[in-house]
Formats: sequence, C-alpha cells, structure tokens
Amino acid sequence: MVVGSKSNPKLVRSEIISCSRRTDIPAFLMDWVIERMKLGYVDVVNPFNRKQISRVSLSAQDVKAWVWWSKNFQDWIQVYKSKKQLFDAYKAHTFQFTINSPSELEKGIQISLEERFKQAKWLINTFGIPSLNFRFDPIIFYKVKETNKLKNNLDRFEYIVDHLSHLGVKELIFSFATIYKKVQLRMDFRGYIPIELSIDKKKSVLNRLLMICSKRNIEMKACCQPDLLTVKGVSQAHCIDANKIETIIGETVKKVKDKGQRENCGCHKSKDIGGYTGIFQCKHNCAYCYASPSKN
Repeated sequence: MVVGSKSNPKLVRSEIISCSRRTDIPAFLMDWVIERMKLGYVDVVNPFNRKQISRVSLSAQDVKAWVWWSKNFQDWIQVYKSKKQLFDAYKAHTFQFTINSPSELEKGIQISLEERFKQAKWLINTFGIPSLNFRFDPIIFYKVKETNKLKNNLDRFEYIVDHLSHLGVKELIFSFATIYKKVQLRMDFRGYIPIELSIDKKKSVLNRLLMICSKRNIEMKACCQPDLLTVKGVSQAHCIDANKIETIIGETVKKVKDKGQRENCGCHKSKDIGGYTGIFQCKHNCAYCYASPSKN
C-alpha cells in the first residue's frame, strides 16, 4: 500500500471496504458514498495525520465486499433499491447492525426498534443471514448526576434478542463500554457519570445475558473483551470476517489481521473510508461515542 500527500494521493486497493467504524455513513451520507462509488475511488484522510491522504479504489474489480456499519439502515435500503445495478456490481454487502435498548444516551436515534427489526428482516431476506452481524454494543452502566440513580441500557435486551432470533439470527456481538477520557468528559458535560465495571461484575452481568441468549440459540461473541473470553458460552468476535465473506461469495479473500485496530480486535484487514470531523460528524450524537471528539 502506498499513501501520498494531499497534492499527490496514491491509489490503495483493498478487497474489503469498511463503511464505516468512524461514523454512520448508511444513515447520513448515502449521497456522498454513491458519488464516490460512481467515481471509482475515494480520498480518505488519515485521522491521525491529516496531511496524509489515501486514494482508495472503489472499483468492483478491486473490491470484493463492503462492510456497512449502522444503527439505522433505512436510507441505505432505499438507495440500494434505486441503485441496485451499482451495488450489485460488487460480490457482497455485509452489515454490522447495532440495535441497543433506546435510552437517553442515544437521543439522536428517533426510529423505533420495530422499524429496525423490519430493516433487519429485509437485509436478511435480500442478502442472507450470513451477511448480517447483530450488535448490542456497547453495554454501559452509568449514573444520572441529578438523582445519583444507577442505570444501564439493558432494559430491552431480551425483547431485542427475542425478535432477532425469530429472524434466524444466531450470533450477537457485544462489548462493555470503554470509558475513554473523551467519553468521560462528554457524559459529564451531559449530566451522566459512566461506570467502569470490574471484571467480576461484567461476568455477573454477562451470565444473565447468556441465559437469555442460550434459550434462543444465540451465541454471544465478545468484541475486544479478552478478559471475558474465559466465560463459558462467550467466544471471540470477528466483526470483519474474511472467512465469512469467502462463504458468501464462493472465492478466496485475503486473511490478514487488521493491525490498525485495537490489540484484541479479531477483524481481518479492510480499508475504512469514513472520518470523524466535518461532514462525518455523526448525527446520532450518542453520549458514549468513541469516535466523535465533541462534548455537545
């Protein structure tokens, strides 16, 4: 891979495009991504060195699969239906669909759980069950400053799991929230105190969730949670999984560990085309967001 400057970006090719861990492109930026797909490439700014630009090929000759990350696939589905020929030039589309309990921490998400279940059903019916990864992510405990009341976002967990199990979902990817400094500051600014649970407390919570999932034959997979892999019934998540993509498309996909992610990430290498600032500032505006640097 060769990366250039703003004045001379070099072309980067990747069999897997991630769109995007950094922001919710399917929910808010489908016009932007469609224009780049038509163009055949996209210029991606390195978020840690803004002088460094990658010109990433979006040609169907180079890209075997797209991995779409979102909490609301409504716009994506509508655009797919109207641009089906453009999308179907690629061998696979897979979906990281986060469906958490509605809460005050996700005030920007106005669409109901029931509407998102309909989206999940449509994606499964159109692309097949292996194409969809259901995420309940992150699990978070917190206090409200005004009342000092301890709360979490698990109140609709069983309801969500039950509905998705009826769609044929067999896996759930989860993590407990990591309280980065920017998360601490943002939640404090909004009147919340995030709680970092001990490993023993996480395991206790997890055992209750495992009972709910096991009744519905759903396996829990941990995303970047090495201390929880000792819990019976929990296995390592591979959110971007070249093996699964191979199964979908029926041909070989490169399997290289993505060293650009956190140490305990199980993902295979891809190229993410999102960003954090400017047009990429996510409008969901979740209080616990890892991506956005903003407090408000």
